[in-house]
Amino acid sequence: MISRTMRNVGAGVGLTAALVLGSGAAAYAHECFNANRSDQGNAGASKSQTWLTVHVEELTFGMPEEDASCVLDAYAATGAPSSFTIKIKGANGQGGTIGANNPHEGKAADGQGIDEIFAAYGAEIAGSFATCGVELPF
Repeated sequence: MISRTMRNVGAGVGLTAALVLGSGAAAYAHECFNANRSDQGNAGASKSQTWLTVHVEELTFGMPEEDASCVLDAYAATGAPSSFTIKIKGANGQGGTIGANNPHEGKAADGQGIDEIFAAYGAEIAGSFATCGVELPF
């Protein structure tokens, strides 16, 4: 249980680090998820060593409780997913990512197949922080 919690915390830190390295869609360019997979499918995939579920809530760690609650409520109101099951290893021949070499940028957020978190839900994530007057943690 603690090991899984530590992996989730680590993934949250990794998600934040990905945002620090760039802006816009480039920030999440390597954080790919399967937009078509069901919650049950994500649960099964996250039991492997290839996929890891990260939660938007992890972006609020270390914030005052009032700010974190505001951000999470604002994000929930968007209807966007509260978690993403991302590919963390095994994308051989693609620089370690699934969608990094896709020449069709419009497919990064089309809701079909492999999408990129920021391309698909970046506006909702950033907007939740802005709504509450809280700076993004990256």
